[in-house]
Amino acid sequence: MPEASMATRVVGLGRRSTDKMIGMHASPRPSATPVPRSRDRHPARPSICRLASSGLRAVGLLAIAVGLAAAAPAAEPAAPAAEPTAAWLLDQVKTLSAPDMDGRRPGTPGADRAAGHIARMFQEAGLRPGGDGGTFLQAFTVPTGIRLGPTNVLEILGPVHATLALGREWVPLAVSDDGALEADVVFAGYGITAPELGWDDYAGIDVRDRIVLVMMREPRPADPASPFRKPEAYHYSERSHKVLNARARGARAILLVPHPTAGTDELPALTGITQPWGIAAAAVTRAAADRLLVPAGHRLAGLADAIDRASAPRSTPLGAAGLKVTVTLVREHGTTANVVGVLPGNDPARRDEAIVVGAHYDHLGRGGEGSLAPDAVGAIHHGADDNASGVAAVIALARAFAASGGLPRTLVFAAFSGEEMGLLGSAHYTRSPAVPLDRTVLMLNLDMVGRLRDKLYVGGVDSGTGLRALVDAAARAAGVSVELRGDPFARSDHTTFYSAGRPVLFLFTGAHADYHRPTDTWDRVDGRGLETVTRLAARLVTAVGTAPTAPVYARVVSTAPARVRERGGYGPFFGVVPEFGERTEPGIKVGGVRPGSPAEKAGVRAGDVILRFAGMTVKTLEDFTFALRGRRPGDRVDVTIVREGREHETQAVLEERK
Repeated sequence: MPEASMATRVVGLGRRSTDKMIGMHASPRPSATPVPRSRDRHPARPSICRLASSGLRAVGLLAIAVGLAAAAPAAEPAAPAAEPTAAWLLDQVKTLSAPDMDGRRPGTPGADRAAGHIARMFQEAGLRPGGDGGTFLQAFTVPTGIRLGPTNVLEILGPVHATLALGREWVPLAVSDDGALEADVVFAGYGITAPELGWDDYAGIDVRDRIVLVMMREPRPADPASPFRKPEAYHYSERSHKVLNARARGARAILLVPHPTAGTDELPALTGITQPWGIAAAAVTRAAADRLLVPAGHRLAGLADAIDRASAPRSTPLGAAGLKVTVTLVREHGTTANVVGVLPGNDPARRDEAIVVGAHYDHLGRGGEGSLAPDAVGAIHHGADDNASGVAAVIALARAFAASGGLPRTLVFAAFSGEEMGLLGSAHYTRSPAVPLDRTVLMLNLDMVGRLRDKLYVGGVDSGTGLRALVDAAARAAGVSVELRGDPFARSDHTTFYSAGRPVLFLFTGAHADYHRPTDTWDRVDGRGLETVTRLAARLVTAVGTAPTAPVYARVVSTAPARVRERGGYGPFFGVVPEFGERTEPGIKVGGVRPGSPAEKAGVRAGDVILRFAGMTVKTLEDFTFALRGRRPGDRVDVTIVREGREHETQAVLEERK
C-alpha cells in the first residue's frame, strides 16, 4: 500500500484507514479445466512463454516474458487442501517475500520472479489465462529510475569563476527540469511560506527569474516549542514545499543545502521515479553554498543562526554571485505485469457477471522513494504483510474455488503490480478488464491482511446494496470481530474500481511499525490470523457469487475524511481521486470524485483534467497537493479544468477534514 508522501496519492481524500469458510466442498473435485502436470514442477512455463511468441509484444515485454519463464521461486510451498491452512499460507508469504524476490519493485527481476510464481500457481489451480495474448500476464509500462544525462554543470560566474564538482559538491535532484540557464542568486532562508504561522522567507524580495539558495529543515529545528514542530506544519520542512514554493514565486532554479546543524553534509543519491516539477533543482553541500555566500559577506552558519535567534527571515540577494546551471536527466522505464486468472461461472444465467478478487504483489524493492526507513536505502524491503499476505490469500482462494468447481458467477483472480507507485496496475486492469467492467459486480481487495489482532477492518460496506448486512452476517457466522466502514476510498486498488462505478470491499488488518520498512518480514505475519481472514474472504465471495441478485453500486456521500496528522495532512478537503500514472501533458486527470464533496458541488467530473487550482498552475500531482495545503477550510478557490478539449472555469468552497 503506497505511503502518503509518494508522488501518487489519493489527493484531497484523506488517509488510508489505520485507524477476510471456505464455503466449498471438503473433498476437492477435479478442476473444471484440468492442467497437465510437468515433471519440472513448473507447468506454467509453456503458457508464459507463449507471451514471447505471440508477436503482440514489444521488446521490453519479450524480456519480461522470458524472465518470468526462466524464474523459479525460492521454495515451492506444498499444495493446500480445499481449505487453506495457516502453514500453507505462511509458506506462500515466505516465498513471495524471500530475498531473491528483492522487494518486488515493479520493472525489476525480483518482481518478475514474483509474477512468474503467481502465474504458475494460477495455472496449477486450473484457472484460465486472463492476460494478454492468452497468457496470465497483463503488461504495462512503469517508471523505474533515473540517471545523469550527458551534460550537468553548475558554474559560478563571478566574482571568482569556478565549476563545482558534480557528485562531490552538487547533484541534480530527480524532480528537476532539464535545461540550461544563467541567473543571479538569492538566499531565501528556509524557503517557507506559512501565512498561518506568520512566516514568509520570500516577503520583501523578488526572486522572479532568479536562482534561490534554500536551507533544509525549518526555523529553530532544535526547539520543541517551535510552531513548525506541530504535526499540521510538518510539511513546511519537506523538500516538496521548498521546491514548489520557489517555483510559485517565479524562481527558475533552486539549490537546497543541508542545515548547518545537520549531522551530515552528504549529497542525496539521485533516485526516484517522480516527474519533473517545472523548475531546475539541485542539492549542494554547505561548503559549496559558502562559495556563493562569502563574496557577499555571509556564511551559511551565520545566516542560519541569525534567522533562528530572531525567529524572523533574513533573505537577501547575493549580488556578486551569478550561476550557470545545466541539467540533463534520463528517466528510465520498464515493463511490469498484472497476473490475471479466470474461473468461469457454472450458471449460464449468471456466468457473464464477475467478481474480482485482488491483491497487489509489488513492493518497494530496496527502499528509497516510499520507504519509511530513509537510512535503509539498499536494504531489501520484503513486504511480507504489505502485501505478500494478500497475494497468498488470493492464491489460496483461487485454488480452493477451482477445486470446488467454482460459483454461479465468474471469478477473476488478479495480482496487481504498480500499486505502490499509485494504483497503476488496477488502473490498467480497469481499462483492459478480463471481464467487461460493467459486468463486474464486486471487487474484493486484500491488502495487508497478515497482522490480525483484535479485529479486522472491512471498508466499502456502503459501496453496494446489501454489502453491509452481508459482511456483518458472514463475520458473525465465522466468529470474526470486524469494524465496518462505509467509506470505499483508501490508498489501495479497490479505490480504482469504485471510482469506475463498481461496488468494493476492502479487507485490512491494520497498520504497524514495520510498514514500508525492511522489518516487514514473513516471521512477523500471523499465519492463523491470515487463515481466518482468507476464510472470511471466501465466505464473502461465496455469498455474492451465489446470490440471486448482485450488489448494485451505491454513491457514498462524502464526510470529509480525517487529516493525515502523522505527515501534516493535505490541507482542507476537496474530494478528487487522481487517475494515477505518468502523463505527457500538464495537469492531473480526475479518476473519480467523492459524492457530496466540494469538487462534486463545483461540477468537477471523472475524466476532467485540472490545469489550475487556487491560482497555481498544476503540472503534477505534487503541484495540486501544494496548492491545497496552502488554503484553509471555507476558502473559495478558482479551478480550471479541461473537459472534452475545452477549458472550463469553476469555483469550489473547501471543507474541513473531520
